[in-house]
Amino acid sequence: MFVVTGASGQTGTAVMRRLLERGQPVRAVVRREEQAASWRALGAEAVVADLANATAMSAAFAGSDGAYLMNPPAYMAPDILARARAVHGSLIHAAGRAKVAHVVALSSVGAQYAQGTGNILTTHDLEAQLARSDLPSTRLRAANFIDNWAWAIGATRTTGELPSMLLPTRRPIPMVAAADIGRVAADLLMEGPAAASLVELHGPSDYSPDDAAIALSELLDRPVSAKPVPESEWPSAFRGSGFSASAVDAFCDMYRGFNNGLIAFDGTGVTRRGTIDLRGALAALI
Repeated sequence: MFVVTGASGQTGTAVMRRLLERGQPVRAVVRREEQAASWRALGAEAVVADLANATAMSAAFAGSDGAYLMNPPAYMAPDILARARAVHGSLIHAAGRAKVAHVVALSSVGAQYAQGTGNILTTHDLEAQLARSDLPSTRLRAANFIDNWAWAIGATRTTGELPSMLLPTRRPIPMVAAADIGRVAADLLMEGPAAASLVELHGPSDYSPDDAAIALSELLDRPVSAKPVPESEWPSAFRGSGFSASAVDAFCDMYRGFNNGLIAFDGTGVTRRGTIDLRGALAALI
């Protein structure tokens, strides 16, 4: 039995689908009963639980051979790092109590650094807490999600401009589709404790915002160009999405980290690559 936290999120959904396709028994952990009902209809077990509740999570992990651990976004939380620490502590404590044989933890490119990476500091904390535990684990450091372009596609369809905080727009960085992250995470779960302790997951190639604009030009059948968003405009953009002050600061720091080159793979893990290219991932989003 495999347990998947965040089972209705981007990567969690992909993990669930891969495991079900492979005929594996799987239990989804979700926030709402209607999400649980959807997974049960597909043949999975499902429980509704708060990831920060270690008692509830111990019950969710009971009887499992492996678990996918991830921290769902909490961008409205007053202190996103404090929230992440609490969730990570709960998940790791609960998995230990349930004697889970192996966990796959969703981490990020740049998670090796303890400062200068903004929101990625949450995954640094997850890795640090795992290192202090006795849990057999695989840290899956994923490249920047191609799927993050989804927030801009609606406006781009109208304006022909793809706003980008990744600067300069011509510079490619590692990017990967969420579906590939889920597929690789599921495969690592099935490998069990023999899986590598650290995996660096790239897409088929590195991509730039200019590359995304070219792909969207073809997919939307209209000219599209990448539009640099000046750093001075970043805070208002995130505040407009309802993010808390701590989340606004964290995201601005993260984009600075990408743009100054700090946030990158360091080559200390086993490299794996996704199979979904930029155009394919954007086509799926559209």
